[in-house]
Amino acid sequence: MDDDQPRFRPSPHVSVAEQVRQAMGSMTAAERRVARALLASYPAAGLDSAGSLAATAQTSAATVVRLVQKLGFDGFPGFQTTLRAELSSRRVGPIDRAAVAPPGDAREKILHDLSQALSDLAATVSATVPPTEFAAAVRLLADNRRTIWLLGGRASQPLAVYIAAHLSRFRSGVSVLPRYAGGHDAVLVDANRRTVLVAFDFRRYEQETVEVAALATERGAKVIVVTDTLMSPATASAEVVLPVAVEVPSPFDSSVGGLVLAEALLEAVLMEMGPTAVERMRRWDQLADRHLIH
Repeated sequence: MDDDQPRFRPSPHVSVAEQVRQAMGSMTAAERRVARALLASYPAAGLDSAGSLAATAQTSAATVVRLVQKLGFDGFPGFQTTLRAELSSRRVGPIDRAAVAPPGDAREKILHDLSQALSDLAATVSATVPPTEFAAAVRLLADNRRTIWLLGGRASQPLAVYIAAHLSRFRSGVSVLPRYAGGHDAVLVDANRRTVLVAFDFRRYEQETVEVAALATERGAKVIVVTDTLMSPATASAEVVLPVAVEVPSPFDSSVGGLVLAEALLEAVLMEMGPTAVERMRRWDQLADRHLIH
């Protein structure tokens, strides 16, 4: 690899897909074709041979190898090893991680150790969420002409409800899609260019979320996907991708990164909307006070 080409280092907090997105600006035209082919069928496209990925991208295997080296890998085999590890991690759930109980002394340290791990995880959010993606999400959510729908998963539905509860205080047109059969039909029937779908999808991804995101995009809606750093397949339909780390020393993935992101989005959207949002909050509080009095 040429010495004047930038070289990135693989990060444990950022998926290969996100590293590819971040490196797009430094790629040659041929490398960008490889990157797009990889992201279009991620991670499967990277698990075949370098020649197969090159053929899909209509370039050479040498270009594929140069790209993975630019991303910080020693070669294509090391790149594939990382992709396979990502794929395995996507399938691991709480039952797998809870298979072996810690010894008694370790259980006594859970509060201290997990508190520190969660604090460290919260600090990674500003590194895993690209500033340009965050700014794009804020612009979409602050646009009062748009209708906002939020879609959560098995464990992430509370995040969707949390954001909607606060967002609806200072802007109209905010709803949470219910989690039952047919509950997503409303956004799919009415979706158009003024619809924003915020979908939360974390590892052991939900196929229904992936399909709703794709159908909403087909109907012209803007889709924001909040996911873990391994990246939900729903990101293929996303206008904006907001990845956060979820791994902590616990059987359960953490929601702390998602909550930090939610808090930051709410504050940024409120600042973006300005006086009109504050006035709506004032009217909201006046109504709430009247209900308390009566």
